[in-house]
Amino acid sequence: MVELFLPHACPKCKKEFFFTEDEKEFLCLDCKYPKEEKSNIQEIVIVASLLDTSKLSERKEKVLWRPENFESYIGQESLKDILKSYIRGCQDLNKTFPHFLVDGKAGSGKTTISYILAKQLGLNFKECLATTIKSPQQLIDLLVEVDGGILMVDELQGINKQVATILLPIMEDFQISGKHIKPFTLSSCTTEKGILLKKWKPMVDRFKIQKTLDPYSIEELSLLLKQYKNNTFPTAIIDDNNFTIIAKNSRGTPRIGIRLLESFIYMQKPLAQVFKAYNIVQDGVTTEDIKVLRLLAENPKGIGLNSICAYLQTSIENFMYQQESYLIELGLMTIGNRRQITEKGKEFLNGLA
Repeated sequence: MVELFLPHACPKCKKEFFFTEDEKEFLCLDCKYPKEEKSNIQEIVIVASLLDTSKLSERKEKVLWRPENFESYIGQESLKDILKSYIRGCQDLNKTFPHFLVDGKAGSGKTTISYILAKQLGLNFKECLATTIKSPQQLIDLLVEVDGGILMVDELQGINKQVATILLPIMEDFQISGKHIKPFTLSSCTTEKGILLKKWKPMVDRFKIQKTLDPYSIEELSLLLKQYKNNTFPTAIIDDNNFTIIAKNSRGTPRIGIRLLESFIYMQKPLAQVFKAYNIVQDGVTTEDIKVLRLLAENPKGIGLNSICAYLQTSIENFMYQQESYLIELGLMTIGNRRQITEKGKEFLNGLA
């Protein structure tokens, strides 16, 4: 009987691995499940422990600040309440924290909430992008590394088919081919839950906790930005009103707000000039967004998606994720059979004149 999570040499590729899918063949999962499509480009896997870092200088400045507990994590009160309640329940019942899935737009603090959870539980934490897990064996290696802690997989909608297939039974009962593995928590994030459901609904169903992030209010973003400034740039002096102005132009996203705040601090220019450098006109709306609104205003019957993207000379994905979603969120445009400007959108344009 082959022991789980002990190193074995694969007889086919000679690579050392920590799990065997087949007791008779003793093959590693890369050999057991070879890639469907072979590329002429050789894949390079970097093992951190084998890198020579002796000549690198050690960091002396303060590491980028991030919240360490739920109290310092601003916003998302309902999600924090769910997680704190589950922490108490798991401790009382002596259970492994269940898998949980958070969806929301990029830069909204999805990874940070998983990091805080691991801190609160005193568990190992490992984060990665779904697209970087190229094979089932790499997934097993991550589980060995996290050792019963929290594995955070970001942008789960991009997960590899072979990895997703082997992940399903692991999530269900922590078994692979009848072999028990150490229980762990899969914490996943996605900006496209619809795509994830379409591709992997059985996987989504296995997440016991699922939550869509709540929109951030201007007050929450202002407080978040002030907290970030105090911990990262403690000597910088910024008027409280500027935090509110930056928050209003952050498109409801903490990451964008932090980017604008840092630009304001580093550039040492008036906030209006900082916004101008990033083509921000008002309330986070950019000059490119205004081009869209004016195009829609000139075509009251609406315009198709492809025509808009051709006019902007951009991709459909870039327009939908970078511009359209925010304009819809503000109520400046709407989607039917065609894209159309709303009355609020017309008033917004008139206010700029």
